[in-house]
Amino acid sequence: MSIITLRNTPHEALLTLATFVKTVRLNQEMTLEELAARTGVSRSSLIRLEKQGAGSTETQVKVLAALGVLDQLVSALEPPEKQLSIAELKKLSTRHQRQRGRRRTSEIS
Repeated sequence: MSIITLRNTPHEALLTLATFVKTVRLNQEMTLEELAARTGVSRSSLIRLEKQGAGSTETQVKVLAALGVLDQLVSALEPPEKQLSIAELKKLSTRHQRQRGRRRTSEIS
């Protein structure tokens, strides 16, 4: 079993999401009312999302989609490539070993 080390706590991740959502919205010069109309999410829920990162996953996805940044989240969540097992690594390392030829001994006549 491997140990997972978190770079951020869940709380820090939510605050990062909150800051990201607010920054993107403001950069697009969009009001909370406009975002609420686009997403169908109440203004109070959007305020909570922007301050605390609090909200359901569905709400967060709706907001990110309305802001046009959902693709960034989806690409960040792509599964990692399959890691090779130790047996597979050994098989690859011994795959094509070069054979040595015989040494020729010269006979003195």
